[in-house]
Amino acid sequence: MTAPVVEARGVSRVFPMQAGAVTALADVSLRVSAGEYLSIVGPSGCGKSTLLHVLGCVDVPTAGALRFQDRDVATLPDAERSRLRLREIGFVFQRFFLLPMLTAWENVELPQAEAGIARAERRARTAELLDYVGLAARAGHRPSELSGGEMQRVAIARALANRPRLLLADEPTGELDQTTGGQVADLLDRLHGDGTAVVVVTHDAVMAERAPRLVHMRDGRIVEDSTR
Repeated sequence: MTAPVVEARGVSRVFPMQAGAVTALADVSLRVSAGEYLSIVGPSGCGKSTLLHVLGCVDVPTAGALRFQDRDVATLPDAERSRLRLREIGFVFQRFFLLPMLTAWENVELPQAEAGIARAERRARTAELLDYVGLAARAGHRPSELSGGEMQRVAIARALANRPRLLLADEPTGELDQTTGGQVADLLDRLHGDGTAVVVVTHDAVMAERAPRLVHMRDGRIVEDSTR
């Protein structure tokens, strides 16, 4: 069997709080295969975003194991985990998190520069990505000059800059109107069709239904995992 892109095995995440420990994840196991598209749904506070952060190697589980491309993430030095996040994982968030002083072009080019990609290759990749998300004509605009949907498409282009194996999206349509959100959802469908593994956390039922696999969470646990 081919190793999954990422796999959580019996993962728990407990946050110590003054009023008592809070268990955000409790014995969660999840495999994401190459090119797979799945949505994670459930009520607020059920652990969806925490699971996404663990899968993205942003947060460290309290118990259990996380493997990325069959490597035990817990054994990797901090520098290697940072490199993994930069080169292998793309992140898209509800609030975009574009750097306001940079143009769309510069926002997309930045992670490539951080990864040490040569200038000529960066320029070609940035042009390719802005064209891919339909924003070649907006390359010189700063975030304040873009609509919400345009900012999210720039954020997706930035997430794809270093050709990640896995794209993680946390409420990617949460700040958008229905029409614009549908355009972003169409783009995620296209990414899946082009072979990128996509995991989306969402409260949007229409968005969730686009994914062939649907994972339901409640109280820090996966209660249903179905493929349509």
